Amino acid sequence: MRKANRLWARILARRRFVCLLVGMTAWSLLVSSLCRAEEPATNGKLLFERHCAACHGEKGDGNGVAARFLYPKPRDFTKPSFRLVTTTNLKPSDDDLMNVITRGMPGSAMFPFAHLDPKERQALVGHVRVLMRAGMMDLIRKEAEEGGEKPTQADLEKAADQVLKPGEPISLPPDMPAANAESVARGKVFYAKGCAACHGETGKGDGQQNQKNDDGMPTSPRDFTRGIFKGSRESRQLYARIALGMPGSPMPATANLKPAEMGDLVNFILSLPQPGSEMRAEHHRSVISAKRVQDLPHGVISEEMWGSAVQTPIIVTPLWWRSFPDPDLRVSALHDGQNIAIRLTWRDATRNDRMLRPDDFEDMAAVQLYRGPAEPFIGMGATGQVVDAWLWRASWQRPQAATALDDYPEWFKGNNAEMPDFLTARAAGNLSARADKSQGGSNLAAAGPGSVTYRPKTSQLVAATSTWSNGRWTVILRRALNVKASDGVALEAGGHSSIAFAIWDGAARDRNGQKLISIWHDLKLEK
Repeated sequence: MRKANRLWARILARRRFVCLLVGMTAWSLLVSSLCRAEEPATNGKLLFERHCAACHGEKGDGNGVAARFLYPKPRDFTKPSFRLVTTTNLKPSDDDLMNVITRGMPGSAMFPFAHLDPKERQALVGHVRVLMRAGMMDLIRKEAEEGGEKPTQADLEKAADQVLKPGEPISLPPDMPAANAESVARGKVFYAKGCAACHGETGKGDGQQNQKNDDGMPTSPRDFTRGIFKGSRESRQLYARIALGMPGSPMPATANLKPAEMGDLVNFILSLPQPGSEMRAEHHRSVISAKRVQDLPHGVISEEMWGSAVQTPIIVTPLWWRSFPDPDLRVSALHDGQNIAIRLTWRDATRNDRMLRPDDFEDMAAVQLYRGPAEPFIGMGATGQVVDAWLWRASWQRPQAATALDDYPEWFKGNNAEMPDFLTARAAGNLSARADKSQGGSNLAAAGPGSVTYRPKTSQLVAATSTWSNGRWTVILRRALNVKASDGVALEAGGHSSIAFAIWDGAARDRNGQKLISIWHDLKLEK
């Protein structure tokens, strides 16, 4: 025991190691979220592999196949230091981990998993601690060996448990001021003296922009007016951010304010978000009810018929964070027992439907469907859990000017020209390059990141129509309910499936995995 304590004291004395302890980003919490319960530990591991590894890597080192599409970057759990902490020694408590798993981290691609059973979420907490412990033991071993030590397994375990043990939870001061006008006014004074330099005079995050996290990744101050608080807008959480800072980020701990003064500052910050902003920033699972009608027209569906369906607001989050306004996505659905129509409408100030230059990016939208007892990874499914994707692209419904290149190889045949020794994408059968795009939509299948594949031509059953007016896209995707398994996810009246949404904004240069996506929601078809 004495040997382990001496070892740990020498390690803590090394500044480089201390930096490692506090240098991790809040993404470590997020990842724990996607995993699942472990009664014994294997369940958590299996669910981590199913839901988390695509972003965070199989070993939890932040190098998953989808990591290149994400900013902020996925957390490396093998170097456990956490930003959203409420303990005096900056080590996360189980409650801290549970909070992130349950509500996600608004302002990032870490989604909430409140729909999981509490026991499953608690098991995720346990599995994250397994990853933390393994990473800490490896760090301690390397540091010890550099100093000529050869610690035993017992020494490593003891030292890791010692450093990772959460401290006392921080509490709101007993004299926490009420959130009245007087407290807000006092808080504004404190804010101007200490916070405005980074977060801006009005809280829009437009102060000092040249900032980096301890891992070298660029970051920017939070825009409080949008109501996006990674650790929630609950007073204790905000108080902890102010009092303790956010380890690994430029957000420092506050040492020059009394507890009651920090309470005034909390009240002022909570006065900055626009009314209802939390509903536009935080994901909540919804039910999209497909209203049954007597007959869905083959042509245009009237606004009167659409008006009879419930329009559900859906939050979508950019996987590569940017400060664009919320697109205000709204979804409604109709079916007649034979066919279904799903309507998406969202705000988009620019119509991007031209693909003439290499630097042109188009507006797109997709619906992702899955039926099964356990939903797969939201990012395009998983092995053995194929998702069905219905895709709309703005350029497909823009009138195309015919050219000899467009008509290749028919043009060469009609003009008795010698065929060149290459094939265009269309001549090779690439559905994305097909000449007839009048159907407007496409079916794709995916069983994990990087596996997205167009279904065969005979399985292209999704039709789409669209309009852009007054800065809003309206896209309607249609398909028969009952289809073969090879053609996609079959639906039926009275049935239920999981549904998710994606939007690409051409003005933001979105493409491929750089897009805005939702969490899983529930699609229910009226009988």
